Amino acid sequence: RHSTRFARSLGTSGGVLRLTLVASVWSLEQQPIIRTSAMEHVRLGFIGAGAVNFGGPIGPWDHATRLERIPQVKIVAICDPLPNKAQQVLDGRRQRSPGLYVECKAYEDYKLMLQEEKLNAVFIGVPPFAHGHFDYPIELDCVRAGVHCFVEKPLSVKAVADVTAYMESVLEVQRKENLVLSVGYMFRYHPAILRMKSLLETHRSSTGAQLMYLQLTYNCAYSQMNHPFWWRKHLSGGPIVEQATHFCDIARFIGGEVLADTIQTKVLCDDDESGAGRLSAVQDVIREEEIKTEDRIPRLTVAHWRHSNGAIGQLTHGIALHHKRYETRVEAWADGLRVTIADCYTDDCELSYRQGDTDSEVTERFPGADPYQIEDDVFIDAIRTGDSSKVQSSYDDAAGTYALSWAIRLASEKQESRH
Repeated sequence: RHSTRFARSLGTSGGVLRLTLVASVWSLEQQPIIRTSAMEHVRLGFIGAGAVNFGGPIGPWDHATRLERIPQVKIVAICDPLPNKAQQVLDGRRQRSPGLYVECKAYEDYKLMLQEEKLNAVFIGVPPFAHGHFDYPIELDCVRAGVHCFVEKPLSVKAVADVTAYMESVLEVQRKENLVLSVGYMFRYHPAILRMKSLLETHRSSTGAQLMYLQLTYNCAYSQMNHPFWWRKHLSGGPIVEQATHFCDIARFIGGEVLADTIQTKVLCDDDESGAGRLSAVQDVIREEEIKTEDRIPRLTVAHWRHSNGAIGQLTHGIALHHKRYETRVEAWADGLRVTIADCYTDDCELSYRQGDTDSEVTERFPGADPYQIEDDVFIDAIRTGDSSKVQSSYDDAAGTYALSWAIRLASEKQESRH
């Protein structure tokens, strides 16, 4: 698939929203795979010793625990720039999983880690501002060292044009070195999301009815969100770019590409004169009163658009719940079919659908579903076998989601400026 740059595509008729690359760069799926015998062990390092890689008090994310379950993985290095953090995490893992971290070393400089360790792969899980651009070129340094990369979302916080230029450099090296670059959009591996996609495709093939409407709702539990960077747009990208990016990705995965010139938004900010945007449970450590008004995150964002196939899409993201549990919902409509997924972050995830000439509803549950484990398994398997065909979110495709999230953010900021 050759394509033109995103900056030009916004100006074309219909404006399909897609962060695209120069013609000399190919997507991961199109590269010729050099088949070799399966690698016995994958020597793996972590860049970032925070919650996304090693777990925390809230959320199901924790790559290390999943990777510990894969016999072919040997964890040999943990890196974090905060003094002693990597060592503290390593000490904790050694107590928790004796024998798995015997050869593992702690680093504060990932470049030194790349020089000293013979790594096959890294998991990059750092704050959004600290990667994905030429000021913090972690991905580029890793692929230049011949290391496969799993990159956590979002790809960056920089403007789309800047990320495009950086990404072209990364993908040029990745293509030459035949490396796997996977991005952490785990819902592409979630059995409920895959079931929704299958129901829609089967319904269309049997009846001709295509997707009419896709609604995505994400209500964040914020009272234990104690990372100061998350509350500052210039460091996190804002809640659409950093958090609702998962649902932007579902929108593209289920509904196809979005028409950029159809995106419209409404936002509710903390300083709304009605008082509706005030939050009562923001932790003191955030010091939100010291954040500049333009850098504070919106409390509610509602966006809608048209997909290139004609369907209407809508995303609602809110910061309203207390304690730990997020509430999410994805719903799709077609003529004669309604499919709903509730709570896809939890073990209680449930899919229900109503189809055809009946008022009855079918309910399906997915006990034990762990899309994080699946995406990690797929990544490691792709490295060992040289076959990346099962990787659902390649680096270049993930850039399309990044572009969509930024387009929604920019549209919301334009709306803010009018009030």
